[in-house]
Amino acid sequence: MSLQFHIDQPADWSHPSRCFIIRGWCFSSEDRTVTAIRLRTANRDLHGVVGLPRPDVKAALPAAPDDNVGFEIRGTLPAGHQTVIIEAQLSGDDWHVIMERLVRIKRRWLPLWLGGGDWTELMFFQMPAHMAYPARAIRPEKFPRWDPSLAQPKLSLVTPSYQQARYLRETMRSVLDDQPGVDCQYVVRDGGSSDGSADLIREQADRLHAWTCAPDDGQAHAIAQGFAQTSGGPDDVMGWLNSDDYYLPGALAFVADFFARHPEVDVVYGHRILVDADSQEIARWFLPKHDPEVLRLNDFVPQETLFWRRRVWEKVGGLDTSFHFAMDWDLLLRFQASGAKIVRVPYFLACFRSHAAQKTSAVMHSTGQNEITRLRERSHGHAFPASEIESHPLLLSYLRRSAFIQFLWGMGWRAS
Repeated sequence: MSLQFHIDQPADWSHPSRCFIIRGWCFSSEDRTVTAIRLRTANRDLHGVVGLPRPDVKAALPAAPDDNVGFEIRGTLPAGHQTVIIEAQLSGDDWHVIMERLVRIKRRWLPLWLGGGDWTELMFFQMPAHMAYPARAIRPEKFPRWDPSLAQPKLSLVTPSYQQARYLRETMRSVLDDQPGVDCQYVVRDGGSSDGSADLIREQADRLHAWTCAPDDGQAHAIAQGFAQTSGGPDDVMGWLNSDDYYLPGALAFVADFFARHPEVDVVYGHRILVDADSQEIARWFLPKHDPEVLRLNDFVPQETLFWRRRVWEKVGGLDTSFHFAMDWDLLLRFQASGAKIVRVPYFLACFRSHAAQKTSAVMHSTGQNEITRLRERSHGHAFPASEIESHPLLLSYLRRSAFIQFLWGMGWRAS
């Protein structure tokens, strides 16, 4: 095994921040692919993204296989001394250490909700996409009792999937087995996976409203086609659940009951739990009450917790399948522009899985950022440079409100 690598950022490891972005490049001189990158400490693993464009490396080192040898790792570390290990994985091989270093992370005394920290810290701590603390079992959510005397809306749910056999069983189980008392049409559309997904779906075929396992035109197309196979009245409820995420037990009954109690509400979403590949909790998102102006600037809405009435879906014309990453933000913006009433409920409804192969991590650096930029410009009529977003007082205030909700939650209080 022969690995060539370099870490460009941070250039100085003597005073690392508690939230960091590590960038560099890595490739094998033995015609083998670098398939993953991670940072490891005594109590956490932080997986990064590989295959990022680095044409400068290819130009300087002809041995590089192509331009896409860059990597990036983002995350947070607790205060104190700790040994940081960065490892790369080659196709069909174990992890290989490319750096090991003892670092000291300084403690910040002023809480984020009282004004401590900048945009990076607020984002990394309030809306993490990484392990924020050592993995632990998920504490069940305590939903309020629902009223069976109210006419409950029917739910139409779609799961798009491709090569997710490792997680698909848990996703389907969270709909089919963990949601008693819910009237639900559940459609699973697999894009022609070769990893055994079709067998898992067939096992549940008699409990599904519909399913397919055939090539499609991508995630948005699969979702749109799945909803086209469902039916319901204007007040019934819709949502989609990606094949590596899952609902918390009882979440769908709570959602149906909330819509039944609030006929004026069109769209609902809640807080998010991040889990690792083994379904252990590694972070939480605490969302402030819905803010229409914040939504026009940035999408903080956890997609797996998002539900809406069929009437608003039909009003805006459904999903725009030209989007491959930000289709949920586009849909929300069109809901909002149509006059929909959107509510954030103060409960954790679902789990979002953070793992090395997920589409969110891989696409964010290319298609994702382009679509985000496109939607911001469409909403405001002009471009927003990153510096303006990162210093925007409305977004900073929103993130500090998130930190305060987390503080209250830690004290045993649930902010409404």
